[in-house]
Amino acid sequence: MKKLLSTGLIYSISIAAAIGVIHDASAQKLEKRLPGLWEIQLGESPLTAMLESMQKSLAKLPAAQRKQMEEMMKGSGASLSKPGVIQQCVTPEMAARDFEMHNDDPNMQCTTSYKPVSSSEGRFTYVCKQDGDNLKGEGRIWDASAKHYKSEMTMQGVSDGKPRTMTISQTAQWVGPDCPAGLKTP
Repeated sequence: MKKLLSTGLIYSISIAAAIGVIHDASAQKLEKRLPGLWEIQLGESPLTAMLESMQKSLAKLPAAQRKQMEEMMKGSGASLSKPGVIQQCVTPEMAARDFEMHNDDPNMQCTTSYKPVSSSEGRFTYVCKQDGDNLKGEGRIWDASAKHYKSEMTMQGVSDGKPRTMTISQTAQWVGPDCPAGLKTP
């Protein structure tokens, strides 16, 4: 599962899609998130299994090598300090963008649509294409506030000529205004 459905890319798409939907300026908006440290608890999914496998592999490494890998992950905006939990540092600029999708991969083209249901719930769809692979999905965000949200999404697509399907659920909680040293923003 390289290319479009790599672990890192699935992580990026799932987080971006769940918290990164484009909004219509005239539509009802979700409450803006607070900047600072957020913890995202993943529900049961293949992504959770991949992250748990990574955690187990890290635990088996010699201390110096494990620290190096953890620092590398922090440098890309992720920390796997708790099983099934990803830490994310949300800057004031990210919080100000509402839940706008962020994609820093110039080779990946994504389009997203968002439909508000209420001030604490919205539904979204997206399509991403990269190097002949494609991924489409739909989902919803609910129970959204400045300090909390829940999301669930289903992804379907083709990667390396093989069909892929995945459902990801998340519960995110604001931890506080300060991010740990070295935890970079995604």
